[in-house]
Amino acid sequence: MRSGMMRTLAGAALCSAVATAQDTVPSAAAVLRELQVGNDHHVAKRYQHPHQTAARQRELTSTQHPHAIVLSCADSRVAPEIILDQGLGDLFDVRVAGNVASDTELASIEYAALHLHTPLLVVMGHQKCGAVTAAAESGDAEGHLPLLLGLIRPAVERAKTQPGDLIDNAVRLNVENVVQQVRGSAPVLAAMVERGSLMVVGAVYSLDTGRVAWLPDGRTRTVARLEPPRQSARCP
Repeated sequence: MRSGMMRTLAGAALCSAVATAQDTVPSAAAVLRELQVGNDHHVAKRYQHPHQTAARQRELTSTQHPHAIVLSCADSRVAPEIILDQGLGDLFDVRVAGNVASDTELASIEYAALHLHTPLLVVMGHQKCGAVTAAAESGDAEGHLPLLLGLIRPAVERAKTQPGDLIDNAVRLNVENVVQQVRGSAPVLAAMVERGSLMVVGAVYSLDTGRVAWLPDGRTRTVARLEPPRQSARCP
């Protein structure tokens, strides 16, 4: 009887520990809202500069718990920590020209989602992207560039069938293509998206205004501010 009681107490303690750990991980919706507010700070040039103290730097020497993964272009004008007003340890940055997702980028995303338990991935393109523009041009590219541009060209071809500016449309469609690619990336990311442990959203950054436009899920012709869904009640 005593051993049964001990097992019950141990089980209750483990359940409590798991619940506490889950409570410390922010929901993807809450993180998304924080990034939207951070971008508001950037647009208004009223930065809060969170998590940029010496204490924060010391804290991160032993661990990291970034709350968002950002797959963005390597363009020098698109620095995620600045345009989303974040600090040290807040974002797991994966930066590559054209914000494409080859096996290398997918592996980095898998690492953050699986091992760091990061709940949100933002795929962020930007206005006047040089890589997208190069993919739309017919000239030859040097070195390894043809491999990268080849990943963007499907978006360019789709953009040619749509009204409006070719590059603007291609930038948006490239983001949408990568979002769908990540969501379907088996076996790791697709499974995490399916069970709700990873949210993947698309965004396009304006160099002119500093504003991030969040792409509505499943749409291809409009961009809008994405409001986070309601959080479901937690089980006791």
